[in-house]
Amino acid sequence: MEDREAAKTAILREISAESAEVRADYMKVFGDDAKEFSEYMADAVVKWSGLDRGVKGKEKAYVVALTHAALSLQIQSMSCFLSGHVVAAGNLFRQVLEAIALALLCSSKDGTVLERFMKNQYSSSHAIRDVLKQGKKLHLKKDGLTALEKGEDFYHLYSHITHLTLGNLISFSGTDAYVGSAFDKGKISAYKKEIAGRIGLARVFPNFIDAVTANMATW
Repeated sequence: MEDREAAKTAILREISAESAEVRADYMKVFGDDAKEFSEYMADAVVKWSGLDRGVKGKEKAYVVALTHAALSLQIQSMSCFLSGHVVAAGNLFRQVLEAIALALLCSSKDGTVLERFMKNQYSSSHAIRDVLKQGKKLHLKKDGLTALEKGEDFYHLYSHITHLTLGNLISFSGTDAYVGSAFDKGKISAYKKEIAGRIGLARVFPNFIDAVTANMATW
């Protein structure tokens, strides 16, 4: 884009307003998936509401807040993806996985993670690794562990500049590079994998809430 004024207009539009056209393109392909995602996440939110009502004390409040962060970031990640911000959505999804793992670790009565996290002495970057080591102890079902492990393997690529992040900024159906949000017909198969990953996690999200609840019940 060699015209400076045109470039400035495009950038201002990108940072100040959502592209309804881009989201509409995604919803034409993934509208049913969005509804399925919403069904699973609604179950998770209802379960979390029960957890929140029973919270007492600063320690439990931390666990409830971490669980809420996981829920909120999961929904934001899907919204961001369906708005055409694929790389940003991937970074958010990585945070979802870490928030889930950290909530599980902090909900354990026998662990030390909550105390260290509250003192800012535990890095969430270790949380998924540590949960995978002690999943059974944390009351996490096998499908939940699998979702965390698969997500960790894939979405850490969004935390760095990789071929994946570069590829999401270049058109596969034309010759353009994207400045902001975009829907690329040449990437629909890749989009489907992204959507499937988010729905897969949404499907087991209630199990994560159940595991946190079971752990906190032993306090």
